[in-house]
Amino acid sequence: MSFIVEIEGYRARIERDREGILHGRVLEMEELVYFKAATMRMVETKFASALQTYFENCKQKGVEPRKPTPHSF
Repeated sequence: MSFIVEIEGYRARIERDREGILHGRVLEMEELVYFKAATMRMVETKFASALQTYFENCKQKGVEPRKPTPHSF
């Protein structure tokens, strides 16, 4: 089972492993932006935290973070 969540235009695919842990990976990025959550309620919090870490890393490296691409479903 997998599903997509979105925050501020960034999308992540969420999958559950055999132990029930939710794993998320931000889509359409060359960089690996990854997070784990124990519950569905924590997915959005962990996703937002992973994005914040990504933005901070870009700032430290002096590069522009990748902007989300608009999509239509």
